[in-house]
Amino acid sequence: MPRRSSKSEGGFTLVEVMMAATILVVGFIGLIEAVTLASGMMDHARRQTLANQILNHEIEKLRFASWATISALPTTNTTISIDPQFSTEIAASGAAFSLARTVTSPDPVTNIRQVNFTVTWVVTTSRRDSFGNLLQFTYKRTNSAWYGKYGLNLSYQRS
Repeated sequence: MPRRSSKSEGGFTLVEVMMAATILVVGFIGLIEAVTLASGMMDHARRQTLANQILNHEIEKLRFASWATISALPTTNTTISIDPQFSTEIAASGAAFSLARTVTSPDPVTNIRQVNFTVTWVVTTSRRDSFGNLLQFTYKRTNSAWYGKYGLNLSYQRS
């Protein structure tokens, strides 16, 4: 009976398979972290966009108001209710939104009033602090508008 020559069989060793599996697991973990981070950034961007829409809505409501209405606004910091048309978006955002308005006292020479709107929202995360309390983050977006007795309107925004 003839002897067979010993040939090396092709394939992967167990160590090579384990190393490849480890590299894939590390890669998948990194991918999951990246998706989680991107998802959080998208949520934050949606909330900022919603805050901006609320601010612009309030400014436009005052643009259509009469000078008598604008000049009668109180000059103290006033919490105002957010228009109900935003209730669905606010509920979906997972944050608590509030809206405040401050009006400068009228200038009798120029008949211009500055109105500042501030939207504040609080996000409660699933992360906990060292005492076991859920972490909360507060964000704010402000928009200022000037209204004139004779139709001069101007606005700018800061975050």
